[in-house]
Amino acid sequence: MDKTEENYAFPWGFHLGDLSKDRATMPLYTPTNDGGFCLLYDKVSEKKVDTMLECLALELLSTMPHESLTIDLFDFGKKKFYSLSPLQYMQVYRVSHNNEMVETRFKEIENIIITRHQELLCCNRQTIDEHNQKSKMKKDYHLILMNLEKFPNEQIELRRIQNFVESAYAAGVYVIAFGYHEMLESDNASVQSILKQFKNIKITDNEFEINEKIFEFVELLQDHNFEPLDKNKELLLQQVMDNANLEEFINPDNIQLETDTKVK
Repeated sequence: MDKTEENYAFPWGFHLGDLSKDRATMPLYTPTNDGGFCLLYDKVSEKKVDTMLECLALELLSTMPHESLTIDLFDFGKKKFYSLSPLQYMQVYRVSHNNEMVETRFKEIENIIITRHQELLCCNRQTIDEHNQKSKMKKDYHLILMNLEKFPNEQIELRRIQNFVESAYAAGVYVIAFGYHEMLESDNASVQSILKQFKNIKITDNEFEINEKIFEFVELLQDHNFEPLDKNKELLLQQVMDNANLEEFINPDNIQLETDTKVK
């Protein structure tokens, strides 16, 4: 695909699920201009949260132009997102599953944020979204799925974490952090910095607590039922594959390097 001909814009909202009343449904979105959010849940709710996160990631990848979004997972231990796994070889989904891998990938994305602030963002291009509407040289977006139990650790300074989360959104980097309720009591200052930076959604016994910080029209919850996102993941994955045009993807003649990307 020719990036110069596409409208590279990150969606205005994260699709969290749907509101239903009688037989009518409507999607519930939370604004993306907050830069992301945190999901805090009990063990009973973990499976439902995992399903919502995986569907949200697949939906973004299936609706945005191919190569406009890369999703990173910072997590150790058991595998969570089986439907995303086939996308790893296409490098649109990357998993960092130990301290060394996480620290390396974090530094790479940190450098992307710093470089974009220094070279691309200015008074009339305050975000990568604005840059992409005005420039022929489109920049991709990043979504980080971050397990707060495993990251950030004590190896990465608090100052770096704070700078990262405060600067990420403007640079086209979004963060969805997740973890058990106990993370609210964590003595890790970096974890607390992330929880403070982003709006929190608490899930208990599979029930999502949606407040006005999450959803502007919270009064609708009085007579509507909320169901977290749970879509056909196989279908979404197939849509992502179709958008990728795999034959073109593996053709080495189509690999090009960008040069001279600074704002004049």
